[in-house]
Amino acid sequence: MFFKLYREGKKHFKQDLAEEFDCRPSTIQRLANEIERFAGSHFKTGLKNRRRYYSILTFSSQSSYGLDLEQIRSLTLCKQLASASLPDHILGGIEETIKNVSLQLCSQDFPNRSAGQDLPLYFSSKGYIDYSEHHETIDKILKASQKKLVCLIDYKKGRFEELQQIFFAPGRITSQSNALYAIGHKTTTGEPEKGDPRNLAVHRIKEVTLTDKIFDFDAADQEINYFGLKHHDLKKFRIHFSRSVSDFVMERIWSSEQNIEEQEDGTVILEIGTVSENELMAWVRGFGEEATILT
Repeated sequence: MFFKLYREGKKHFKQDLAEEFDCRPSTIQRLANEIERFAGSHFKTGLKNRRRYYSILTFSSQSSYGLDLEQIRSLTLCKQLASASLPDHILGGIEETIKNVSLQLCSQDFPNRSAGQDLPLYFSSKGYIDYSEHHETIDKILKASQKKLVCLIDYKKGRFEELQQIFFAPGRITSQSNALYAIGHKTTTGEPEKGDPRNLAVHRIKEVTLTDKIFDFDAADQEINYFGLKHHDLKKFRIHFSRSVSDFVMERIWSSEQNIEEQEDGTVILEIGTVSENELMAWVRGFGEEATILT
């Protein structure tokens, strides 16, 4: 009962609490008296339409984590947007953390603090990857990245490809097109020298073994502001889009190196920088006859 009153911060009627907790109203009154002795002046009780209510009002709008309600709502938004790319155990941990932090909020000005935990928002993702069986891989890569440890990775680029063993210095994990990628550098011998920049699809990693080799360079130094994951140096293309898809193209930022020219007939020309030509070509093909590469 204390948890409910403290977390939600709104008025709860005695009879409703008795029904929810499956006990007598007299039991609720006894518990309310005990809570009042503990909470002091923050405990409030009164009558509304001849019905007894209880609530707990507290004094600070900031949690012990330094977060306010709007930041909790933003964290919830991020969690829901990322739900298609994160394993269930990580999502569950994030959700539990958000609830715990919400409990720490002590705002008189927002009576229903639990509203920050559940937003009427759903991220619809088509063709997403189930990462529930890859949580150990993710944990090891993150650990190696934080401790700057070279990994030995068993990697299979596709189901028709041979299994490869790669010594890899991981820099970070990034999300691209509903998939997670380990960004880092391949090393040739397992020694911690800076090697070839690589992007490894997390779901295609079969095994990760941490070595005792420590690397001392920035393995996450790949440029992430261009279109696609890096496979070559920056290239620029000009793409013509029909009027029917022009709004879709103009409303979005596709690359830090982009320029959109609106034409008199309502079509647009997008000049874009990419470090993955194949990925860009596949994206353009997805528009069918509505997009044409000019240069």
